[in-house]
Amino acid sequence: MDNPHGATSGQTVDLGLNSAIGKKLKAYYDDFASEPVPDRFLSLLDALDAAESASKRTERS
Repeated sequence: MDNPHGATSGQTVDLGLNSAIGKKLKAYYDDFASEPVPDRFLSLLDALDAAESASKRTERS
């Protein structure tokens, strides 16, 4: 039977499962996000910033 929001009891179980999966994904992401950025990536980001700055200077002239 549908509830006022249109979810069936099977969908309620799915929401509970999705909530559990979401919590695990958040915990995984939090661990991953707290790790330091590898030096190689930092070097690539610096090179990208430099290229973007040079491109903007060229566009202005």
